[in-house]
Amino acid sequence: MITSKFGIGQQVRHSLLGYLGVVVDIDPVYSLDDPEPDDLAANDELRALPWYHVVMEDDEGQPVHTYLAEAQLSSEPREDHPEQPTMDELARTIRRQLQAPRLRN
Repeated sequence: MITSKFGIGQQVRHSLLGYLGVVVDIDPVYSLDDPEPDDLAANDELRALPWYHVVMEDDEGQPVHTYLAEAQLSSEPREDHPEQPTMDELARTIRRQLQAPRLRN
């Protein structure tokens, strides 16, 4: 069984670049097309671990969807980021949606 280190709606940081992001989906293993030989995903060990769909902001504050290996992310202990309030709001919105009761037909 594969377990993920981060959850949907959790704020994370790119370990190398320092960008703040929010996890919006999780793949138990790498699930995109075959990577190029020089891509990080070419590593069989990393491909077998969870990969995360993460929304981050570019330098202009526009949302950017990224696909990152678990090894590229670290936990973000702070919940408030005055420099990026849209990331805080996205994380809160996702967490609220996950907690909302769902009606069945």
